[in-house]
Amino acid sequence: MKYIYFVLLAIFVMLFAATPAASLDPSEPIIHYSDSVAERDTKLSLAQGYTLEIVDINEDNGDVWVEIRHNGKIVEDGEGSGKENDPFEYILTIEAEDNDDEDEEYLIFRVTPKELVTSGTDTATKIRIEQFRDPTRDIKDFLIYDQSDSVNIGEEMDLEEGYTLSASDLDVDEETITVTLKKNDHVVKEVKEMEPGDIFSYYKNVDGEIRTIFIANVYDFFESSESHILFLKEISQREDVEVESNVEISIQGLSGNVVREGEKAIISYELGNDAAKVTISLDEDSIDVRNDVDAGTYQTITEELDKGTHEVMIETVSTDGSISSKETSFTVDGESSTEDNVSEEEISVPDQVDDIIQNTENTSSEFSDSVEDVTKSTAFTYIVVAFLLALTAFFFKREFS
Repeated sequence: MKYIYFVLLAIFVMLFAATPAASLDPSEPIIHYSDSVAERDTKLSLAQGYTLEIVDINEDNGDVWVEIRHNGKIVEDGEGSGKENDPFEYILTIEAEDNDDEDEEYLIFRVTPKELVTSGTDTATKIRIEQFRDPTRDIKDFLIYDQSDSVNIGEEMDLEEGYTLSASDLDVDEETITVTLKKNDHVVKEVKEMEPGDIFSYYKNVDGEIRTIFIANVYDFFESSESHILFLKEISQREDVEVESNVEISIQGLSGNVVREGEKAIISYELGNDAAKVTISLDEDSIDVRNDVDAGTYQTITEELDKGTHEVMIETVSTDGSISSKETSFTVDGESSTEDNVSEEEISVPDQVDDIIQNTENTSSEFSDSVEDVTKSTAFTYIVVAFLLALTAFFFKREFS
């Protein structure tokens, strides 16, 4: 009989060893959520001073080896492996001050490999990263933190720094909804067919840091004959980082580098990055507006300009909704006179062509005049020769008659 106890005990031990450890439920709000593709040695700077590194990836199944650092140092229990059915979790333990109290545990990171993308030299896998607030560290750059709110379908919820959130396409039967985030009236992220419990997250990669700007839990939605409502929980928003567009501006006249009074000017600008919208203003008046502009060089031509100084401003709305502008000025000189000395290099191509045509016409005219002179001279020579022949014939006739 006693052997049966040993057998049962061995079975329980094996079952316990084969069963993955139960995942700790987060007790703090989620502050980062992303599904992205990562390669070996990928380093991600996240919120509250944490850095997550994908040290290695299994080439056969996409499992990952993860290290969690804070201010450059690996945190205690901050390294380990993660599998799809057994994600890596970094759990922060805060020891109780009183022996009678229990230690407190907080889930800070959960890293879940989802799918092996490529294997071999450039092994990459799709991973889901969830970060929850560390209660021992500050959240001073959060504009909104851990709030609950609701928004009517078809309306907008005002957030901070020009952001708005809206919901549409509610399907109660399928329990799906579309959530849209805008900044300055430009869509920065839209997710369709979201279900209750899904996480809506918008983040930027700024100088190597993955910065979550907005995050919320799609908690539930409600529909009646009078109301269509989306309920959100764990709403947080951090300070945005404006990424200035790289714009170079140059201005010249149609007839050369100098813009003259009564002439038009060419405003050229070079975009270093794609832009959702570009607006050119001359003396505070909009003269050119373009949407969905790729990186490259573009030009616009002004109207005829008056003498004096003119201000040019190019405003760009980046694809993430950030607005930046660059200003410059140029001077329109008085009308050109015959005393102005313009080098040949400053003459525009059309003017050079006109000069070439004019010079050709002058050369043709001179050539025609020369031909006409030669023709007239030849006719006179014929008359003289004919007169001399006639005179010679007259003398011969007298001499031999």
